Formats: sequence, C-alpha cells, structure tokens
Amino acid sequence: MKGVFAAFCVVVTVSAVLAQEEKPRAGRHVLTPVQVAPRNPHLYTPFRSDFLPASSDIVFGLNNFASKDAVGAACNLRFSVQSTVQNAQWQGLGWDVHLTAFGDSWQSDIAVLITNLNGEGYILRPAIEENQPGSGSYTSGSVVDLCNTYHLPPISLPDGRLYLELYEVFDDAPDCADDGVWNSGQLVFRIGSAPDFSGHTEVGDAGSLPETAQATPAGALPAIRGTLRPDDVDLYAIFIPDPSRFRATTRCLTSFNTQLYLFDALGKGVAFNDDSPEGGLQSTLTGQCLTRPGLYYLAITAYGRRAVGCNGGAIWAATPADRIRCPDGAEPHSRLGGWIGTHAQNAHYIIELQGVQGAQPAALSACEPRNQWDEALNGGGDAGALPQSAQIVAHPSATPCQTPLQVVTGNLQPNDVDMYVICITDPNQFVASTVGTTGWDTMLWLFECNGSGVMHNDDHLTSTESRLDNSLNCIAQPGTYLLAISGYPRAAVDAQGNPLWTSGTLQCAPNPRQLAGWQGDSIEAGEYRIVLQGAAFVSPQGCLSCPGDVNRDGIVDDADLLEVLFNFGQTGAGLPADVNRDGIVDDADLLEVLFNFGQMC
Repeated sequence: MKGVFAAFCVVVTVSAVLAQEEKPRAGRHVLTPVQVAPRNPHLYTPFRSDFLPASSDIVFGLNNFASKDAVGAACNLRFSVQSTVQNAQWQGLGWDVHLTAFGDSWQSDIAVLITNLNGEGYILRPAIEENQPGSGSYTSGSVVDLCNTYHLPPISLPDGRLYLELYEVFDDAPDCADDGVWNSGQLVFRIGSAPDFSGHTEVGDAGSLPETAQATPAGALPAIRGTLRPDDVDLYAIFIPDPSRFRATTRCLTSFNTQLYLFDALGKGVAFNDDSPEGGLQSTLTGQCLTRPGLYYLAITAYGRRAVGCNGGAIWAATPADRIRCPDGAEPHSRLGGWIGTHAQNAHYIIELQGVQGAQPAALSACEPRNQWDEALNGGGDAGALPQSAQIVAHPSATPCQTPLQVVTGNLQPNDVDMYVICITDPNQFVASTVGTTGWDTMLWLFECNGSGVMHNDDHLTSTESRLDNSLNCIAQPGTYLLAISGYPRAAVDAQGNPLWTSGTLQCAPNPRQLAGWQGDSIEAGEYRIVLQGAAFVSPQGCLSCPGDVNRDGIVDDADLLEVLFNFGQTGAGLPADVNRDGIVDDADLLEVLFNFGQMC
C-alpha cells in the first residue's frame, strides 16, 4: 500500500538512479518511494560536523548551500557526515532551516537525499506543502524519532557515515543553475548503537508452503531475520504456547512494504496483516484470531503477493489493509495452496517476536488433487492467441466432455493472449473466473470454434478481474468452445480491425463476426488462475469436426499431409501435427490424415 509520512519517503536499496519527478500540481503532496544506487564516498565532501554536548546528535550546519539540479547531477552539493558511535545506526532527525526558491521553482522542490553507504535512507523535503517560489522557515521543533514518529526503521551505517545530496525534485533552471538555496539553519542527526541481533537467521531460502517451511531452533524465539528476493515468500515453523501473549511485527525493523501471514498446523489461514494498525507500511500480528496454543507457520512477503487456497481463491480479501484480520476471502477455510501476484523486493527483513518458541514443521495433508490444466506443464509452452493455435485441453486419462475441468493456470506476458479449447458441459452452471485468483487486470473471452464471439467480461463488479457466466444466456448449447485471457486493454477485433465487443461488462457478442486478431497494448502480465465450473476436458481433436484437418482449414488435403511430414519425429505436448495427441508425430498421425484424405469439415 502507498503511504505518506509528512516530509519523508522510504528509499529502497537497488542499483538505480533517481529520475526527475514530474512537476506536481499546486496544492498536491508528492511523496513517492525512490531508488538509489550505493554511494561512492569519493564523490562526497567530508563535512566537519558538530556534536551536541553529552549526546550522540550530529549537527549539520547550512549556510547558503545551493539547490541546483535533479538527483544524481554532477553539480549537486554532496557531503558525508562521520559518526563516532560504534555499530552506528541513524535513529532520528531534526531540522530548523530557512529556504528560498528562485523564479519558477517551488520551495517544495528543495530536497536532501540522506542515505548510508548502501543507498538506504530517506528524503527530507522541509517545505513539502509550499508549491510556490519565495522564502520560508521550517522546523521539526525537535529531533524526532524515525520509528515512533514516522514508523520508519533506523538506518545502519556500515562505515559510520551518512551521505547527503542536496537536489531539486523538479529542475526548473537548466545547465545546473541554482533553483534555490538553503539559506541557513541546521539538520540534526541522532545516531545510536544498533542492538545485537538475537534470534533465528534464515538458512538458505525458506520455503513458501508448510511442506517446505523452515524449522526454527528450540527455546524462546525473539526474532527472525532473512532476505526476500523478487516474488519470494518465506515461511517459518513456530510454536505459540499462549495466544494472548503472541506478537509478530516488522514495524521499525524493515524498510519495505511487508505483509505477515499466520497459518495453523494444518496449513489453514489464521491471521493476516498488511499495514500495521499502529501506522506505516510494515506489518503486525497479534493473537486476536488464535484460538489455541500449538504449532503455527509464520509467513513474510512483500506487498503484491497473496495467499490462495487449494482451488486458487484468496484466503484473505485484499482490504482493509490496516487491520489484523482472520480469513475473509473467497476460500477462508482452505489450507494454503499457493501464492498469486508479484513483488520486486530484494531486501533484508527482521520480524520481532513475543510469546514464541522455535518449532519443527509437521507432516500435513496436501491439497486434494484437482482437475487442472497448466499452460506450461500440460500444454508444453505458450498457448496461442487464435483458434488455429489455441491450446487443446485434452488428457489421455480424461474422458472428453465428461471429466470436469476445474482450473486453468498459465503465465501471460505483456501484449500476450492465451487461448484454450475446452468443453462446456452445462451452460447453466458454466463459470470462468479470475476474481480473487489473479493479481492483475484481466479480460476473459469466449468464442465458438470458428472464432465467432460468444461473450466477454473485463471487470466483474468492482474488481479489475473477470468473470464469465451464462446469466445472459449467451451459451446456447453444450459443446466445444474457445476460452481466452488477455490483459487490459488488449481486445478482440475482426478482419477490419473493429472490436467484437464495445463494453467491458458481461456481454454477449452483439453480432456473429469472427475473431481475426487482437488490438491494444497491455502491460498487464503475470501468473493467472482461471477457476471453472460446468466445464470439462475436450477430445484430442479439439475444435476439429473431422480428424486429420491439421491446419484447420476445413478440408483434409495435401497441406495437412505436409504438416505431418515436416514435423515427423517431433515429440512434446501441444504439437499441431500430433493428430492423436500421444506426444509424438509419427506414422499413426500420418495414417489419420491419409484415412480421412479429401474429407470436408
């Protein structure tokens, strides 16, 4: 979740350079997360700081220091401030400054980037609300604690130094001319000693499911620390002897936007929190949803990943974010089956614990097997976007149009469309839905085998995910159909480039035009899970009304024969020339074409 903290915003450690921000509109607060690369000490001028008597506060004096260009510009003033504290940690900040913005520049553009050697830190913009030129004085009143006041974690200083860069959020004056000036005043940095860590440190990479959860050492467990990689989820086995004393939090300990989940010994959801009720983007769990002592599984991930049950439905709803919640999603009673959504974090975390002991994971029942089709595992690769390249959902162990098909999973790339051949056995019961199972803006489409539109949905109710059903009687009869998924706004068009549908609500096809392609650029991408009802696997021939029509042009002829010959000997799933779908293009497929040669479909 996005958050605004007075004059601060969190800085994530990655190797990147800040880009100039867009000019804000008058009266608007602009505080966005930023990304900085590790600092190069040789580019910073050592500053002779003053220390307040009998304290660890460092005073950085300001005297007509120019505010010049966007962050990273060579002409910007840069300073390093040395601390004498052992195992130094930046814990608080105060300011009392007088600023002037020249010409068209605003006082709110005047900023200072404050980081450690690794690029971790914060941005201070004392005049954040003054979207106008001129002069003004701004003060914090005292040195404020990063954690207690702003819900931000202290910043460790590996080399004992803070690195400061004075810059402009929006550069109005070209060629490194002065946009403004820090006329006078001071910044005060409170430096303390980082406490020694006591607890469990992640070994390798903790798993994301109870079956792969990492054990924690026996005895009292005061904390867990580890590292999240992009899309990572870390799960730990813990023992809670007294639910009333349980507490787990990343507040003031972790810089990125965390989420904490708790599951019971059977892997079923117990409690979840995104943003701590105490404030900030970090997370806190207490024992309010726990009913008994015992073995539990504690999971940490970053905002963007969601826990789902065995059928792909969310165990918790996405909102509200700032409450500790018992399961309230589409599958509140299911055990943990997996995770959907994405995150890009690559950062360390610490979870502070109370009322917790170490534990070993226990054996538990897996999700019951479901009749599922996966684009890569079962289909052998990327599903096509058109009827002739659609992935045929057929399996040797499935009876065509009888064996239920409950889930279709896959991975969509930007501007991609995935299409599947399925059987609809009961139009009145038919449902295809990504609601609560896919963390991005989906669109679902249903077509006849010849590409004629049947129905479409973009957003279901208030969700950006999609749901198809036969409430409008769009499906006239059972049979073989084409189900497609795309990311908004990539839409189906006819041969003239006209959209087949003009509305994003659930809608039958307004006319019998056929699909010819897709139009519109989409950046939506990622894993998806389509949950189905009233659907089944199809025959290996898919949409073919006669066997042997490999290229699906309506006739079994020499073109189909050549298709088999050119691919003879190939193996794998989903090969168009594998007529009988046994995983190999061989003489059986050749005979299928020859026996039906000349047949019109």
